Amino acid sequence: MILNGNNITKEYTRRGEKFPAVNNADFFAWSGDYTVIFGESGSGKSTLLNALAGISAPTSGSIAIDGQPLYTLNDEDRSKLRNERIGYIPQNAACLPAFTVTENIELAASLYKHRIDKEQIQSLLKKLGIAHLANEYPANLSGGELRRVAIARALVNNPDLIIADEPTSNLDEDNSRKVFSLFGRLAKSGVAVIVATHDRTAFGYSNRTYHMKSGTLIPDIGEYGNL
Repeated sequence: MILNGNNITKEYTRRGEKFPAVNNADFFAWSGDYTVIFGESGSGKSTLLNALAGISAPTSGSIAIDGQPLYTLNDEDRSKLRNERIGYIPQNAACLPAFTVTENIELAASLYKHRIDKEQIQSLLKKLGIAHLANEYPANLSGGELRRVAIARALVNNPDLIIADEPTSNLDEDNSRKVFSLFGRLAKSGVAVIVATHDRTAFGYSNRTYHMKSGTLIPDIGEYGNL
């Protein structure tokens, strides 16, 4: 799997003036890469990830997976590709309140006609430290527990590419390490992992780093590299 982005720019208009949330970013990830994009809130990380995941088209530039340009596909085909190959963890992931933790994760698989593997779900929950919450409802969970449910939901379909936006927000150091370690094991198995974060714990697991500042993506900044 190869994800390749060239000259990605995403502009918004505020008070009648255009400004770039992402400015001419070049980005690539191969199978087995564990990439961390470091940046403070408002630096453009979420906007970039939304473009890379096929959710929000850039104003200019190109993004392709295995040579297939994402934004030449129609909405249906792009959604199909995303749902089959990408595990996306948005910054503000939510669960359906009327369903248990397990049912929320099962729904993610069943919507896209994947086989539901209850043992795999239980294994994911165990790796994330929330196996005991399998039959709980979202209202009974903390913010950090809900984040881990969202991570399990994104991984249940065995994606080729994981795109995670601040996946350890609301998590303590121990649980953050569990998440980043799980991503590391998936990368070693051949999954491409992209994490946008301001949590420096991530750098101990990554093999490629970027720094994002005011919409500009800067590769391999030494001070933000592996710690």
